[in-house]
Amino acid sequence: MGAPRKTFSRKLRRFARARRGSTAVEFGLVALPFFLLMFGLAEISMIGFAQTSLNNAVADTSRTIRLGQAQRSGATQAQIEAALCDDLNKFMLLECDGNLFVDIDRFDSFTNASNNAADPIQNGEFQPAGMGYSPGVQSDIVVVRVYYRWKIMTPMFEAVFANVSNGERILVSTMMFRNEPYL
Repeated sequence: MGAPRKTFSRKLRRFARARRGSTAVEFGLVALPFFLLMFGLAEISMIGFAQTSLNNAVADTSRTIRLGQAQRSGATQAQIEAALCDDLNKFMLLECDGNLFVDIDRFDSFTNASNNAADPIQNGEFQPAGMGYSPGVQSDIVVVRVYYRWKIMTPMFEAVFANVSNGERILVSTMMFRNEPYL
């Protein structure tokens, strides 16, 4: 009985002293958290970049409404959406068809505008019904809300980054302003 125990003990000590393959074992322990961190950072960076692009596009397009250029040219909702999409795609290619939703409303006062902000995310679902296009006239108060449906690229992060039930994140950009007294 003593001999097998000595052999096992000797093999265990030799295994503990061995250094060959330790790098592979260490990498195996660190690889999963490292790659999770890298994919998570890439995902959040892409979402942040898309949100910034959306904010810039909304600011540029809202300016044409605020200055009356859209109203004087008779711009339709489809033309405003196309302008937004062009601005969005200056830095990164985003699919606007079926993913970009625009809601432009006019109000009599800033109080009415801030009290009338309905959340389009109901019960974990995005509800685009009820969005309209009313850019107003001179000195009207206008709220421009733009929603973009972002598909989470890394499936393992859907639970973390998604804000609707189908693994997507709704990016939102809003501008509230009073139209200029354009002529």
